[in-house]
Amino acid sequence: MPIYYVKPDSDNKFPDKDTTPVLEPADNLRAVSIPTISVQYFLRYWWMYAFKGDDSQELKAPGNLPPLDNDYLQELIDQQGKQIEQQAKNIESLKTENKSLKSANELTQQGLMEAVDYLSSQLPPASATTDTGSAATSTAAPASSAASGS
Repeated sequence: MPIYYVKPDSDNKFPDKDTTPVLEPADNLRAVSIPTISVQYFLRYWWMYAFKGDDSQELKAPGNLPPLDNDYLQELIDQQGKQIEQQAKNIESLKTENKSLKSANELTQQGLMEAVDYLSSQLPPASATTDTGSAATSTAAPASSAASGS
């Protein structure tokens, strides 16, 4: 556990807000033990924690901050780790589903192409007439002659 040194306020209840915690002992500074996992949090809000007693090296948290002396922050880290692990599982599941959907899509496209090929083979061949003077082919009669044939 790292030990930080803070200057107590005039009531010896809180660290003096006008100073900052240091790692080296000095006159008028009080040692406080901070769990390694809580150091970052302590350094962010150190002046808000009260001393547990007149000679205590431990701090107690106000109602709006987590306690430094228990595993509260480790518990938060563990919860976030579980959330990350679950999200990773979800991502892997989505990747698997995506592969399945791609495979199904390919099979559907293949089936559609086979259906088009089959239907195309069932159509009667188109008759083509060629004119010796022209390279164009005609496969349909003009609309006016088709209508007059009735």
